[in-house]
Amino acid sequence: MNHKFFLLDLEKGVYLACIAALIAILAVSVAPMQIARAQATSSTSDLAVRVLSMPKSAKACQTLQATFSVKNLGPDRASHLYITTWLPDQLDLVNLNGAPESLAVGQTVTFSARIKVVAFVPGETRQAWVGVYAMSDPYPNVSIDPNPDNDRASKPLKLTGKPVMICP
Repeated sequence: MNHKFFLLDLEKGVYLACIAALIAILAVSVAPMQIARAQATSSTSDLAVRVLSMPKSAKACQTLQATFSVKNLGPDRASHLYITTWLPDQLDLVNLNGAPESLAVGQTVTFSARIKVVAFVPGETRQAWVGVYAMSDPYPNVSIDPNPDNDRASKPLKLTGKPVMICP
């Protein structure tokens, strides 16, 4: 028996076994991350938004309050929520109170927005819309909303101007 070839075969075998062990360790350590990532991208949260109350009209310089609700219709938890208002140029958002950061399945949260009429044409009446929009942040858990049509709601607001141009 040639000892030189035997040692070379032994070295090759040990080398291949080490490579196989490293590949196995790498595959085992990456697999849980792939499973977690696959689970995170498969969550769905159907958010439903409603305008609960809001004045039908507002005068120039008036601060009004609108009350909204957002509900998670499921089937998964909604996390990292963003609640935004959309307002015409005549209105400014003073503050948004009680907007949720996350919602469990079936949970409904009521929140309010204080809004001020800041721009107007003296003596003129105009129509404006006050609305709210809710979405779940796509990072780090991607949340797919199966019915995005109910993620926003709005109501009309009649704006009445004053004979003067400056709000106190």
